[in-house]
Amino acid sequence: MKTLCRFVQLPWSRKVLLLEAAGWLALAWLLVRTMPFRVWSRWLGTQSSGEVDLVGVERDPRVRDICLAITSISARLGDRLTCLMLAMAAQWMLSRREISSSLVLGTRTEQDAQKRLVIKAHAWVRVGSGVVLGHHEEGYIPISSFVRYHPSPERQAE
Repeated sequence: MKTLCRFVQLPWSRKVLLLEAAGWLALAWLLVRTMPFRVWSRWLGTQSSGEVDLVGVERDPRVRDICLAITSISARLGDRLTCLMLAMAAQWMLSRREISSSLVLGTRTEQDAQKRLVIKAHAWVRVGSGVVLGHHEEGYIPISSFVRYHPSPERQAE
């Protein structure tokens, strides 16, 4: 009830952003849990190997609000969503606003207590040259990026 009361008191723009984030997160959850990666990966953008640096892409002030909405919804759900689901929702919301981004998939290897090799995966989102969602510790090697590029109005005029 406390959460609902706080939600009602928010400005309309914030409510709409949170509801949009909840919708995209629900879609991401559904796709990841029910369909193979090869089916829905084409909706993530143009695939390239490694990590792509979107040179010349400026950081948009809306990026922070989008990422905050996604992490807020995830926290309210008890952090049950994976980093991939969060990254998918963020990239879709950014793309809707014509903000260029890249969703990066990376892995790292560790040894567990029994000295067995364990492979861990992580997903994060980059806008310009910085990570905006899914900050991680060092050691993750970028395997693949899914890029959604939207030229800025200034570049389209050139």
